[in-house]
Amino acid sequence: MSSARKKSKWGGLLMGPFMVCVALVALWKNETRFDYARAAESTQSVIDLNGLQAGELISMTGSMDQQLSFPGEYVERFTGHLVVWRDAQIYAWQEDEDDDGTTWSMRWMSNLERNSRNSRIVQRLSSNRFMPEGFVVGDLKVKRDLVEFVDPVKTIDAQALTLSNGEIALKLRLQEGALYLNKGATSRLGDERVHYSGILVPETGTYFGKFDGVRGVADETDRRTGFFASIISDSGILHHIVAGDREVAIATMKSHIGRLKWMVRGVGTAAVVLGFLLFMSTIVGFLFHIPVLGSIAHTGVFALSLIIGIPLALITIIAGYLASQPVVLLLILGVVAAAILYVANRGATSQASFKGNLEREFGRQLNDSDLTELEFIQLALLAQADSIIGTGEEKMLRQWAKKHRWDEAKYNQMMKRAMDGVTPGSGKHVNEGHLETLMRLALADGTLSSHEVTAIKHISRRAGYSNNDLNAMIRRLRSEDGATAV
Repeated sequence: MSSARKKSKWGGLLMGPFMVCVALVALWKNETRFDYARAAESTQSVIDLNGLQAGELISMTGSMDQQLSFPGEYVERFTGHLVVWRDAQIYAWQEDEDDDGTTWSMRWMSNLERNSRNSRIVQRLSSNRFMPEGFVVGDLKVKRDLVEFVDPVKTIDAQALTLSNGEIALKLRLQEGALYLNKGATSRLGDERVHYSGILVPETGTYFGKFDGVRGVADETDRRTGFFASIISDSGILHHIVAGDREVAIATMKSHIGRLKWMVRGVGTAAVVLGFLLFMSTIVGFLFHIPVLGSIAHTGVFALSLIIGIPLALITIIAGYLASQPVVLLLILGVVAAAILYVANRGATSQASFKGNLEREFGRQLNDSDLTELEFIQLALLAQADSIIGTGEEKMLRQWAKKHRWDEAKYNQMMKRAMDGVTPGSGKHVNEGHLETLMRLALADGTLSSHEVTAIKHISRRAGYSNNDLNAMIRRLRSEDGATAV
């Protein structure tokens, strides 16, 4: 095996599980993220600043300066924007390695990839973010540090920008809708470009955050830091300027966090599936030897990754959502508890009704042992519907006895009681009577186990009754039982 192939296999074995773990944690964190829209709803709406105490969480709606401007490094100024992003790219070689070797391709990339073909290339343009020194919403000054925005980002027409007098700016040219830095190579290798986008200053805006006695500052009570907070864009900060009045702004924030959550859910689920795909692609040879997974593996590793990855991601999403919504969780638990209580009460009432009817029929009180013995007798009568108890039926009867911890003597005694009740030439209608009595005894027991259900179905099929017949009989008996109970 080649060194490249070994590296590829180790990469799949390690990277696959790592990707799955990271994606699952990100999905969980996404569901428990800081809800800045909900926090915004909880703020105190103020009209003026008089009487406000430092530390209060406020929202304030007011007019904004749509001629707000600030310098832009490569360009003179940006006017009419709250924030501007500069996206720099360079045209260079990308190196990809796989089992088949190395593949080279030229493409636009945000950061220059360091490889042998790019060794002589230097990236001069950089991405950046630009904002004014501060903001004003109505009469409220807002500190720029940590401020966040949720309004739509618009592309800025590069043709409307005025270049500055800087050394790099003087070499930029408008080309293909961007500011372009041409390095002179025929292949365009090393050429660079920048695109601009930003959020427009609204005529009316609303600020949500904390008042420090002078201006609006970030409320960092729930601030989130770390790797996962970064990848899902969960700052935990309330310090927002949003277009429109308070009601419109909150609606925009709700829409924004909703889109963000669904985006992370989609990307996270895809990452879980891809992680399983990377891992199982390297061990596909072993999967064929596993009974259940082996048969699924024949349909393809991708299908297997979907079958495992999507349910796992959905379970994580649902669990995280419920953990972050205690009211919803308590409501669901309450509904489940009520349903269980209803079923238990209904079962106890039904069981008592069946048992009462049987006691009147047999003329005596029946305990659990009596019900078990009578149930066995009816089962044995059905088992010899054609006057012969087959090997399979006898096995079922002995398993029944074993489950109820009967010894051989007890088994023989109960079989004798069953045989004493056989009427020669009884026919189908008697078998149906046995089956009906058997089902009533089973329903009156209240402890019907899986082996009892299996035995009843098996022996009933031999006597000529299908599962549909049994279900129809149970529905009829329950209906009659309900009428009796009333």
